[in-house]
Amino acid sequence: MKLIPDLKQQIEVIIGTTLDEYEITMHEWIQSIDHLIGLDENKPQHILNRASKGERGSLESSSISSDVLSLHHGERVFFKVGINEQAKTVLCWGCDAASITMETRRLIELLILNKFITSQSDNSSLFKNDTDKQLSSLGIWLKDQIKEYNAGGFDPLPDSFASIAGFQEEKVPFLLQGETPDSQRVDSIVLNKLLESYFGEDITLIPLGEQEWLFMGDEEIVTGEADEDTAEARKESLNAFCMGLYELVASEFAGVFHLSASLPCIPKEALLQVTFLLQESMELGRSFHVTQHIHLPWNLQLEQLVASISEQQRMRFIRETGKDTTLFNDSETLATLETFFSLDCNVSETAKRLFIHRNTLVYRLDKIKQEIGYDVRHFKSAIVVQLLLLMYKVTKKP
Repeated sequence: MKLIPDLKQQIEVIIGTTLDEYEITMHEWIQSIDHLIGLDENKPQHILNRASKGERGSLESSSISSDVLSLHHGERVFFKVGINEQAKTVLCWGCDAASITMETRRLIELLILNKFITSQSDNSSLFKNDTDKQLSSLGIWLKDQIKEYNAGGFDPLPDSFASIAGFQEEKVPFLLQGETPDSQRVDSIVLNKLLESYFGEDITLIPLGEQEWLFMGDEEIVTGEADEDTAEARKESLNAFCMGLYELVASEFAGVFHLSASLPCIPKEALLQVTFLLQESMELGRSFHVTQHIHLPWNLQLEQLVASISEQQRMRFIRETGKDTTLFNDSETLATLETFFSLDCNVSETAKRLFIHRNTLVYRLDKIKQEIGYDVRHFKSAIVVQLLLLMYKVTKKP
């Protein structure tokens, strides 16, 4: 999504850092003005000039909100670059406040104002095209719906979004989250080009928030090479596809990335439900498996169950079942158990994956049995220890 052609890149060269893209409601922008306009650094320059000449003027947001081009809030500065009247949203660029001086900030305001005035008659000053406008608005709608989600169910996708090209066909949805340095934030345009090169087709990229995107690919491209036409085969094919996609993104951009995906769905019918599922899977995966970066829903069913148990009940289970859960603090033991469980408790395969002799693994498992009283080579004991391990990861220690 490119808001004002070339200007964003020009400013990034001037300040030596990346500008993030945001879209907030007009109400949120005006509220921010109400809270922050008292600071001189947030007042428009002409208001400051009038004050320096001894002139009095109202600082009510209703009279100057249209004049405010930037706001310093927390550790970031936000620049208003456009207004979408139909969606009632304000488009902003943001950067680390420490990366620019007040003089640079005023210069950026002038550049944005000048560029906006000269291109005012061109609707593309806000969005590259109508599809980008739709996708940006869709991202806001999805976030709002997920926040308001309740057990009563999900609202249907509005007709204005259901008509987006490709939403009537089966697509494979993906969710990508990034944790990147402020100076190396991922630009949506660059990401979209990278994804299209990997998928070999046009990609529907929906911005959900700061460094978070939902995107969809054609089912045939993603799972078309599955050995069999079964759900399990498609899951294996999708897992392999995600591994390649993650490696591409992680090698192309700085920072830490997390990826989730779901089996094919028809966006028109299930986009909101799937987005909720992917965000939930991402949260579960990042909580229970901090060293992993691909979080698929069907691999996190036990984690979902544990997360639904209250803190008090988890503590009780750990106290009554776990004799010495401090064993889980040992990185070697943790890696051994997690690998063992991920390979269906297969001793030989686990030894190969850990690059150790089979007898070394048997010794470690015997040691675990001796310390906590459970032999994870037996099914029931393996279940108990896996539950203990998951609960220990997300339960506050006394």
